[in-house]
Amino acid sequence: MIVDYLATILGTVYKVPGVIESTMSFQDLEIDSLSLAELGAQLEDDLGVTVEEEDLAPTTTVAELAELLEAQGAVVPA
Repeated sequence: MIVDYLATILGTVYKVPGVIESTMSFQDLEIDSLSLAELGAQLEDDLGVTVEEEDLAPTTTVAELAELLEAQGAVVPA
């Protein structure tokens, strides 16, 4: 599931501490704009989708990003 994939990436690569809830925004998770840009590039590489800068606003939630990725046909790598 893409939400779980995103939580794993945020916790391991971006070192977000604690539990990552799907309702949390990137602002809640204290992810800065540079990290959001890097996340977008990583998602494009890993999932083969296009992630626009406005899709990764500080107020975007993990669930909203997951829905966007699913709508584009993203498949979590095995």
